Amino acid sequence: MNEEIDEYDIYHQDFTTVSEWEVFVARIEEVLIDWRLSKSTMVKHSVENHAKKWFTKSEEISYQGQKFTLSYNYMNCKSKPESTEESSDKSLLVEIQDGLWEATTRFMDDSDESPFPVSNWFGLKQYLMLYPNVALVEGSLIKLVMSSLNIAFANVDCGVPLFVKIREHWQHTYLGFYEDNEYKISFDTIHLKRISNQCSHLTGLVGLFKSKIASPVALDAVVVSTKFSYELKDLDAFAWGQQTQSNEFLSIDGFDVKKLIELPFGCDKNPTKSVLLNAIWPKFRECTIVESSTFSDIDPLMAPTWTLTLKMRENINFQLSELIGKVMELLDNSYLLMDTLGLSKSLGLVNPLNKITEAPITISKLVKAAMGHGRHTSEFKGPISDELLMPLLYYIFPDAVEDGTHIYPPDLKMEFKQDGNGSKLCSYVKSSPEDCLVWRLSVTAAKLHDAGGLSYLAHLWYEFIQELQYRWEMQIPVPGIAEGTPNARTCLLHQKLQLLNCCIKRTIEGNVNTTGHSSEEEFFDCSEGEGAEEQPPWDRPVGRLHRLGEATLKNGAPLYVPRTQDPAPKTEDQLEEDAELMVRLGDDAKASELRARMMSASLLSDMEAFKAANPGAELCDFVRWYSPRDWKSDDGGALGERMLLPGNPWVEAWNVARPVPASRQRRLFDETREAEQILHFLRSRTVSGVAELLLPAIIRAGALRATQEGAIGSSASVGGVDARRTFEIAVRELYEAEKEACRMLCRRKVLGGGEEGQALDAAERARVLRAAGGVLPAVARREFTLRVRDATAPQLMRAALADDITIVGAFTERIVCL
Repeated sequence: MNEEIDEYDIYHQDFTTVSEWEVFVARIEEVLIDWRLSKSTMVKHSVENHAKKWFTKSEEISYQGQKFTLSYNYMNCKSKPESTEESSDKSLLVEIQDGLWEATTRFMDDSDESPFPVSNWFGLKQYLMLYPNVALVEGSLIKLVMSSLNIAFANVDCGVPLFVKIREHWQHTYLGFYEDNEYKISFDTIHLKRISNQCSHLTGLVGLFKSKIASPVALDAVVVSTKFSYELKDLDAFAWGQQTQSNEFLSIDGFDVKKLIELPFGCDKNPTKSVLLNAIWPKFRECTIVESSTFSDIDPLMAPTWTLTLKMRENINFQLSELIGKVMELLDNSYLLMDTLGLSKSLGLVNPLNKITEAPITISKLVKAAMGHGRHTSEFKGPISDELLMPLLYYIFPDAVEDGTHIYPPDLKMEFKQDGNGSKLCSYVKSSPEDCLVWRLSVTAAKLHDAGGLSYLAHLWYEFIQELQYRWEMQIPVPGIAEGTPNARTCLLHQKLQLLNCCIKRTIEGNVNTTGHSSEEEFFDCSEGEGAEEQPPWDRPVGRLHRLGEATLKNGAPLYVPRTQDPAPKTEDQLEEDAELMVRLGDDAKASELRARMMSASLLSDMEAFKAANPGAELCDFVRWYSPRDWKSDDGGALGERMLLPGNPWVEAWNVARPVPASRQRRLFDETREAEQILHFLRSRTVSGVAELLLPAIIRAGALRATQEGAIGSSASVGGVDARRTFEIAVRELYEAEKEACRMLCRRKVLGGGEEGQALDAAERARVLRAAGGVLPAVARREFTLRVRDATAPQLMRAALADDITIVGAFTERIVCL
């Protein structure tokens, strides 16, 4: 009798369940397909010969609780326009093999700016890298990951070499491979803390290289390249001679302002840690030079090529970057700047209409005392001594003294475009004309802050505002500012001072017009009903400048150009406030009407002036003068199509416009109110607000100094970011420029007229040898590059020996199909 079997006692394997390993492999395949890296989708490409740059794509992948990043690194390339053929297995393999052979002309410590050194080691122009966030040291997991990559690579038929970063991150150990239908290339890396006896010399490395190839036929002679590096330290011939700028001038009698305003640059200590002398044998056969455990005929003095490489110190403090960095730190301080001096309450910053108390030690005070306008003021003594303060103020306001020592340039123009010599450092930072008032004030403030701290900067800012207040009251233009209305392509502080000068100019013109009995040009405000009997009859023309050629009105009368008010000048922050107000008004009919009135204030003023100068004029007559493209000459003159659209604001404005000459209109620009707002804006700034006003000119002045020291501008372009982010980018660019300039100076001191990495001539070799005392120190690093072309493909191995050893190799084998 058969025993009944319970089906529930049988083990069931659910083959429909996807394991974590399968998800890992599928995810890698998905990314490779998305990046179009299969051989069937890759197109032929060529690398640009100029401005080679690496780009990276990356995706996060998780496996067994560990996170990996799969990145595709490739050099800038372009598809061949004459061909869109798919890349074949052979062409991709040839490209990799050619790169391998070409890479043998370089050494391991060279850099091609790639994120990983495998591109330089193996001459790759594109590669995939899978690297873990935590070091991958477990052998079984390494094998499992490599197997997964092999499967994904084969399933996708990938056309790019693929690597995995293993061991500790600092070891720079990588395993990689590339495979097609006939060949497989293995990229191996070994790093050992202790050097074995076999690998400690060239003879043993050649034997290891040949055994790794395991060729069944005799190989050609192995071609070797060798570099021995010697570290030269504490060389008096290469001493650093740059001086650091101290702050002792703060207590020196007979202070010279030039000592303060000159920006520091470079570093006070030698940034060069050591000089590496590289003795290079570019190419020789293995039998030419013997180097074994018992004998070596390698003599560095007989090396065909000598080069020098500078080894720079880490965390170098550069003087210019440190000075600007201190000002950058102020961007986090939200306290009022005048709180530093304890003057916030006495200055009445809460009420913007309050008069500020005048300090006794200012140019304003001295000038008013000489003119008999002195006033009783409260005593205020800032941290800056009189002997230091007065030269600084005379430097910023040179027109207050007659010696003419620091007069501003007569033509203050801002360069907005790049010149033909290439990019300029920090050209994207909106600044002010070179050596203008804003430039001098900003540099002086930065140096004072570096020397005496925030209180020194606050005192200078206070005295600066005091002088502006006095110049506004006495109608004295501010010197060192570009003429005209605020230029939005300059920094905000320069725009504010331009607007203040506009206010002063308007005030002066108003006074001249009053004393000259030219009341027609005097603008004033009048409410309805006031002076109505003084208004001219509506049909009497008033406020004419001149006739517009032979043009006539539609009624046949001559057309006269009216005297109009100039548009109200505004700074960029005022324009931004207007734009925000426009947005906040909403979208209803009332908001639209109010928005149209705000936008057409100047238009309405011009229409009223036109009606006053041309009694009986129609809208088409005004448009003919104001916007000729919207006027048609048909039938004696008619409006264009744009003016006939429903709800056109021009039509609405014309209907409400009255014939009022510009001299009797409400002013579009109230210079008194604008000037008081500017002064209050400046005196009520927080510490961060003042730093933001000063930084543009400080950065551009620093960029100019760096350029004078030999720094080269970059092609950086910044847009769509806030002011602080722009400053951070510029400061970083300045730091790199200052670092490179110091490196160039070190090169000149060490190399003379030579270049780093270039072969030294006999005289230069003799100079370096004399500096080393005639004898080279013990070798610090040895590097060997071994290569041979066997019947299969190029075979390559590199070895770098110092206290430890790193060996990398690229070995190609033919795949045997059974």
